[in-house]
Amino acid sequence: MTHEHDDNAPLDKVVRGCNTHCKIKKEETMINRRDLALSTLAVSALALSAPALAASADEEAVAKKVEAFRLAQIAADPKALGALCWDDLSYSHSSGKVEDKATFITNATDGKSKFLSIDYKDPTIKVVGPAAIVRFHWVAEQEMAADGKKVPTNLHILMNWQKQGDEWKLLSRAATKL
Repeated sequence: MTHEHDDNAPLDKVVRGCNTHCKIKKEETMINRRDLALSTLAVSALALSAPALAASADEEAVAKKVEAFRLAQIAADPKALGALCWDDLSYSHSSGKVEDKATFITNATDGKSKFLSIDYKDPTIKVVGPAAIVRFHWVAEQEMAADGKKVPTNLHILMNWQKQGDEWKLLSRAATKL
């Protein structure tokens, strides 16, 4: 069925078999919905990534403090250890002995032994608000000052760090023999 074409006549889609206008409208609507969905997804991802970036910055700050603590232990540096710990520190050894901050620093720096090496293997850091849970496998070797005996240690460590102002400080530490 053919019809003469008159450019000034109203478009009768049914008679002319033309559905172009409808298709274009449907495609425009689909594109707009797709753009809206992608925009919403992008904004949502951005909103969700801001806390993740903040957590990453805190995790990085804690990781630096954990490394500073490890180096201070090797160096037996009382000033560095003191600066990294809360005044209310609870430091538990794998033997079950628990020390406060002053006792820990005194015993860690008394010269009765020295660390030849301390490795913190497979560390994990989880920041929860102003607290950070740090776990790692401690592999170390100490040399006793009295007899030169070398003593290896193989432990699982749990540290709790707490943010104080802009600084992270060690609040507690627990060790378990492996």
